[in-house]
Amino acid sequence: MIKVLRPVLLLAVLLYLSLTIQGQHSFEIFIDSEDDCILWEGCVDDSGNIILVGDIGQYETGDYDALVMKVYPDGEYITMRFELMDTLSVFSTVDVLDNGNYFITGSYSTQAQYLGRDHLWVVILDQDLNLVGRKSFLVKEPYMGYGTSACSLIDNEDNVVVTALVINEDTESKTAFADFGFYKFNQDGDTLLSRYYSYTLDELPFELMKMPNSDDLMLLERATMYNNHVELMQLDPELNIISVNQLWTLDITLYADVSSDYWVSDTEFLVSGRRHLDDDDSDEICIGVYRVDTSANFLQELLLDKMDTVDYPARRNSMAYANDSSIYIGGFQSYAELWPTTPNVVELYMIDKDMNLLGYKELGGKYFQDVWGIIATEDDGCLIYCTRYSSTEVERDVQIWKVNREDINIITHVTNPKVLEANIRVYPNPATDHVFIQLGQSQTWQGLSLSIYTINGKKVFQKRIDQTGSLLEADITNLKPDYYLLSIDNKKQNIFTSKILKQ
Repeated sequence: MIKVLRPVLLLAVLLYLSLTIQGQHSFEIFIDSEDDCILWEGCVDDSGNIILVGDIGQYETGDYDALVMKVYPDGEYITMRFELMDTLSVFSTVDVLDNGNYFITGSYSTQAQYLGRDHLWVVILDQDLNLVGRKSFLVKEPYMGYGTSACSLIDNEDNVVVTALVINEDTESKTAFADFGFYKFNQDGDTLLSRYYSYTLDELPFELMKMPNSDDLMLLERATMYNNHVELMQLDPELNIISVNQLWTLDITLYADVSSDYWVSDTEFLVSGRRHLDDDDSDEICIGVYRVDTSANFLQELLLDKMDTVDYPARRNSMAYANDSSIYIGGFQSYAELWPTTPNVVELYMIDKDMNLLGYKELGGKYFQDVWGIIATEDDGCLIYCTRYSSTEVERDVQIWKVNREDINIITHVTNPKVLEANIRVYPNPATDHVFIQLGQSQTWQGLSLSIYTINGKKVFQKRIDQTGSLLEADITNLKPDYYLLSIDNKKQNIFTSKILKQ
């Protein structure tokens, strides 16, 4: 039995806030259900709606049903819960077909084993979430089932390519039991080909991408290297492996949760992930953003870090490209708790294609939220989807924020002042909406970098200035009231630091 339920029937909505500014919508949705609920993946359709897929059920028993949620640009939404009699199920990926329908893949099992779902499942829904078609395929022997982690895309031939985890129960030959299963479907859900790849260590797909001006694909994954190091796997259109390059150096280690959504060129792209900073005193974890090439060379680094905290990128999709000046990076503060209930903040950064940090915003702070993904919206904002942990029951709820670009951006503008200053001057201080930084005589902003830090050392803005002139105006409306440090640097060293109060 498949059951379609609207939000008021499926879930109790405790919070829905919406704000409209010049045709853009920012909103917050919190859905408190009696069941455990996670949204794993999502995408945006041709009308600007966000489609999210996951599962809902009982955490302690592992009895879950597949779930779809559609969020409209104004914050309204509908849901669909797939209740199959005596069956455990989950949806893992979603793509938009040429006709606007939604191609969803997942897995299910008639056995009471959540981690042993032995059927690959293809479901096609129309734009009202009505069922158009579904097909299922029994897992290939000797595999016992499918994991939840998966990636998908529509390739240059308009076929759907899926990278899934297939579980190997041969405990003697593997340290862990996950292999790669690659599948190609046409848009009717028929299988065109499949490939399986097995390595000694456990395998995990992070991001599947189309390579520019090529029919080849690039998979960000871990498979062959010990200790969870990330790799770049290139595949041809028939899903044969062309090469595997290790994205790792002695100085830079990305362990997990890597994501990419922007190609700089045919051979270079941006990637975000979990970065470990090892020194003699501590092992700190933060969010790292990198420009890398297809041979797995690190070319540029931006660390999004706060001292003495553990900052994780979003679990599945931490990077979302809206345009060249609006690339969002999402993450959250994490704690060493088995069932986390200590309140944390959700972290949202905005960078441009040159890896300048243009804005930062904190969300939440009253509960613990685990961020699963971030999606760029049609209005150049973004939607963040999370799970909120209950402090009274063993279950998690859905938490969503839609953020406008104007809510996070710090805009700078450089001009020539009418009156020159002998030394660098910052005014007004305290400041409310704007702060001015005027350089001394014969100085120009071109080639300098401006950084803004919280008083605790967290970087919230960093930009290389390419404009001539000595007077810089920064719109700091989106900064929270607090003390901040302004830092001016050239390519070699810091040349000026000042503390300001944002009121």
